[in-house]
Amino acid sequence: FDESNIALDAEIIIQDHSAAHWLDFRNNHPVDVTLWCLHHLHGFLELIFGMKVRVSGDEIEYDKPALIIMNHRTRLDWMYMWSALYQMNPWLITSNKISLKAQLQNLPGAGFGMSASHFLFLQRNMEKDAVTFDTAIDYYKSMNNNYQLLLFPEGTDKSPWTTTKSLEYAKKNGLKQLKHLLYPRVAGFYHLLTKMREANFVTYIYDITIAYPHNIVQSEIDLVLKGDAPREVHFHVKKISVNDVPRNEPDCGRWLNEFEKFFPLLWLQKEACLEEYYSEPKPCNRRFPIEKGQRVWKNTHEPAKVAIVKRFSFCFWVFVVSVVAYHLLFLRPLQLLILYFIICFFIIKFLYGTLDQFVIYRWRQSLKS
Repeated sequence: FDESNIALDAEIIIQDHSAAHWLDFRNNHPVDVTLWCLHHLHGFLELIFGMKVRVSGDEIEYDKPALIIMNHRTRLDWMYMWSALYQMNPWLITSNKISLKAQLQNLPGAGFGMSASHFLFLQRNMEKDAVTFDTAIDYYKSMNNNYQLLLFPEGTDKSPWTTTKSLEYAKKNGLKQLKHLLYPRVAGFYHLLTKMREANFVTYIYDITIAYPHNIVQSEIDLVLKGDAPREVHFHVKKISVNDVPRNEPDCGRWLNEFEKFFPLLWLQKEACLEEYYSEPKPCNRRFPIEKGQRVWKNTHEPAKVAIVKRFSFCFWVFVVSVVAYHLLFLRPLQLLILYFIICFFIIKFLYGTLDQFVIYRWRQSLKS
């Protein structure tokens, strides 16, 4: 329903340049799409596959702009992340923006939804990605909403091939070889953090470590085609004040040296944390250490209100999708309506490329008027 609603509204906005309709689209639809998509997604993983989620550490503040960095163990870490955010505060799933590979924007249905939520799609080209970062931060800032941006500094998931490449890089540069992580790419993180600081759009950096105590499901192929899902996913959150991260000083060379020393140090600490975690021989006993003042959230012990909302939302989604699918087979008006929405989608794609590019175009037009 949300994709159809967005396509209809977007098609209207192409013709109707009224500020009221534009602002309504800009402020409401990312939240609509996120609530509609994510409630059923993490509900499906937890209620159907029985995936358990444990989150420990510092709480992520919903009303503060922040940058989240996380190790990228599998291709699906970002999806499990929503379950972790839901345990802390369900509203966090509406304020979380994720950086993803640009190819994922072409996924049927899901790609459109992520584009409508205005996620960051990266092309692994620093020159092009710098423009994406700058535009996104300026746009987020203009909405007067606080978002938490998720970035994977490693740039890709930890597969046998990427692990070999990371080990070769460490050997070539005289660095410690990492067992549980890949060496991060500093340039993207540095550029994004600098831009967020310039826009006064970052208060904290949240360093999240993800681990799988039992089985590791590497890709969406394993999840969708084989029906495999991780039995349990653990997250550990460490809050870092942005003031504790080195700033750009007049001597740029000195600053870069200082920054590059800081970032690998952070990654070595994460490596040590994971080494201690996996040193426990019994998977059921694997836990991240908890410091004083930190908390633990588990979907097996969530508040009754949270559990009820999750189950009701998932059941409602299944009911609506089933009813629509059934009627789509027999009702000609509904078939024509869906066809109209598809045409609207291709109009947007032809004129602007993607929905998020259309939104950016309209936003820039609104700044001129």
